[in-house]
Amino acid sequence: MSADPRKFAVVAVPRPGISLLFYKNPAFLNCRKGDCVEIELINSKIWGIIEDFCDELPEGLDERKVKPILGKICSSPIFADKTETGFLKWVADYYMFPFHKLLKQIFLPLIGSDNALIGSTAPEKHLGVLCKAEKLPETELNQAQKRVVGPILERWEKRDFKPVLLYGVTGSGKSEIFAELCRDVIKKGKQILYLVPEIGLTTKTLQHLVGRIGAPGVILHSSFTKKKRFSALYCAINRHASIIVGTRSAVLYPFFDIGLIVIDEEHDGSYKNFEPPYYHARDVAVMKAAAMKIPVVMGSATPSGDSWLNAVNGKYHLEIIKERANNRPLPKIETFAYKGDLYIPSDLVDIVSDSLKNGEQSLFFLNRRGFATIARCAECSEVIMCPNCKTALIYHKKKEKLVCHHCGYALSPKKCGKCGGELVFEGIGVEKLFEAIESYFPGAKALSFDKDTLGTAALFDKAVKEISEEKCQLIVGTVMISKGHNFPKLRNVVIKFADYLLGFRDPRASEKCFQQITQVAGRAGRFGVEGRVFAETIYHDHYIWNYIKNNDYEGFINEELSWREQLSFPPFTRMITVRISGTDEEKTDKFADECFGIIDGFVEESSFEDVTVYPPAEPMLSKVQNRFRKNISITFPKNAKIAAAIKNCLWKIEKKSGITVTYDVDPVSEN
Repeated sequence: MSADPRKFAVVAVPRPGISLLFYKNPAFLNCRKGDCVEIELINSKIWGIIEDFCDELPEGLDERKVKPILGKICSSPIFADKTETGFLKWVADYYMFPFHKLLKQIFLPLIGSDNALIGSTAPEKHLGVLCKAEKLPETELNQAQKRVVGPILERWEKRDFKPVLLYGVTGSGKSEIFAELCRDVIKKGKQILYLVPEIGLTTKTLQHLVGRIGAPGVILHSSFTKKKRFSALYCAINRHASIIVGTRSAVLYPFFDIGLIVIDEEHDGSYKNFEPPYYHARDVAVMKAAAMKIPVVMGSATPSGDSWLNAVNGKYHLEIIKERANNRPLPKIETFAYKGDLYIPSDLVDIVSDSLKNGEQSLFFLNRRGFATIARCAECSEVIMCPNCKTALIYHKKKEKLVCHHCGYALSPKKCGKCGGELVFEGIGVEKLFEAIESYFPGAKALSFDKDTLGTAALFDKAVKEISEEKCQLIVGTVMISKGHNFPKLRNVVIKFADYLLGFRDPRASEKCFQQITQVAGRAGRFGVEGRVFAETIYHDHYIWNYIKNNDYEGFINEELSWREQLSFPPFTRMITVRISGTDEEKTDKFADECFGIIDGFVEESSFEDVTVYPPAEPMLSKVQNRFRKNISITFPKNAKIAAAIKNCLWKIEKKSGITVTYDVDPVSEN
C-alpha cells in the first residue's frame, strides 16, 4: 500500500474528551492509514494514530494554525484494516470501555514515555526472541484424534468457520490435535494465534508447536520486559513469527495475517480480565474470528457452561474424545471427610509411602497461598487486618511477613497492635501443607509449586523440568500445577479442601468446583502408571460428587445448566455489574443509591420484561486499596435491543468527583 499524498492527516488521539485532530501530512514521512505518529498537542509531544487523510479542513479551522506530524513511529492494521478496526470498536462498545483507552492499552508495549519506539526498527534487533524451527520427529495421530481432525479440515475447505468446541478428557491429546490443525493453516501461509490461560504455560506450548510444525514462533505476555515484548510484537506484526502464543491480552493486538485462533483450556477463569476493560478473551477471540472470517477452535476437558450451551444449541461444532491418548483409564476418584486442616488419613499416608518406594510421584493440592490464612491475637482475639482493604492479612512464613493479596501491603509480624499480645496463626496455606508433607514423608524430596515460590517464568520452567526429570518425589501445589502439565511418574493426587468453592456466593460455584477437581485429578496416571485421586470433602452430599466420581462431565453440566435455566442465571440470561468505588464510604454509598434509582426507574419506564435491577450490595471484598466498593447487578434476556438500551442508560449517568464507575459486562464473579 502506497503512502497517501493528501495534505492533511486525521489523527485519533488516545486522550479522553478529545475528538479527531487534524495535522499537516509531510510528504517525506510517507504516512499511511494506521501509522502511529508523533504529534504536538498543547506544547507537549504525544502519539496518535492516523485514521484518515483529507485535502480540505473543516470549516472554521485555519490552515496556518495546523501543525505538522513530527514523525512516524510504527505501522499497524488499526484504521488501515476495516475488519480489525471494526472488531476493536466492537470490543470497546460491548464491554463499555472508551475506544481511545483501548487504543492506549494496545500501544503501551510499543511506545515509551518519550513517544519513541521502545525498541529499534531494525529486524536483527528483534529476531533473537523467536523460537527457531528445530522440528521434532513426526508424531502420528491416533484414530480418535484423526476422527476429530478430519471433519474439521473438511468443513474449513468448505469455508464453514463455525467455532469448534473440542471436549476431550484429560490426557486425550488435545494439544496434538491443535498442532495438526495449526500445521494445515501455516502451510497456507497464515499465522496462528494460540491462547493459553497462564504465563507459565507459554514456553512449553510454543516449544511443542514449533517442534511439531517446524515454523518459528514468539511468546506474548505481560511479564516480559518492555523491550522483549516490543520485539515479540515486532516479529508477530511483521510476519517473522508464524506462531504467536500468548495470554489473554494477545487477543487484542492488531496482527495482519492471522488464519486460526486456538483457545486452550477455554473454561479457565484467567481468560477474564478483572480490571477495565472487563473483557473475556475466549468470547473476544470468537468474535475476532467471526469478524475476520477465520476458524477458531476451543478445547477443554471441562468446557465452560457457556460454550457447552452454544454447542448444544448448534452455534458451535462439538467434537468429543472420551479416551486418553495412551489408552490408560481415567483416575478413580475417592473421597475422605475433612477432619482438620492438616488431616490426611493413615491409609492414604501408607499408599503414598508405597508409591515412593516404587519411584512414583504424588501431588498434594491446596489452592491457598501462604502459610496461614489468619493472624489472631492470643489475648484479645483481634484479627490482623489490612489497613487498605477489608480483609485479613495472610501469613507467609518464608518471607516472615503478613501480606495482603489484594494491595500488596506487608507487615512483619510482631505483637498485637491493640493489646500487645502474642500472635497465633490459624488456617492453612500451601506453605503449612508443604511443611506437614515433609514431616509425613521424611527423606523424600518435596517441591513447592505456587506463585510465591515460582515468581518468574524461569523458576516456573525449572520446576516443571525438575518434576518431569523425577528430581523430586512429592509436589505441593496450588492451581498453577493443574493446567496442562504432563508428568510421567505422577500416580497419586491428594486434593485438600476439594469442594470449598461450593460455599461461595457464586452462580458458577459448582461448575468451577467440578472443573478444578477434574483438572487437578487429570494430572495423575497420564502415562505408564494408573492414577489415583483422593479428594477431601466438606459438602459430601452435594450432587456434584455423583458426577465427579464417575468422570461424568456431560451428566454434570446438563444438570447444572438445567438448574441455571430454572433460576434465570447465565448463560441463559445476560448480566452487567455496575462497579462503584470511592475513598469516602458515605459518598460512595449515596452515589450507589442514586445510580440504582436511575437504572431501576429507567427499566420500569421502559416496561422491559424479565429485567431485574438488584439494589447496591457490598461484594465480598468491600474495601480494596482504600476504596469502598458497591455493586449494582442488572440481569436481562439475551436481547440486543434491551442490552443497547440499558447500556445507553448507564452511559448517561453523570459521574461525580472522587467516585469511579466501571461496567463489568458478563461478570464471572461478584468481586
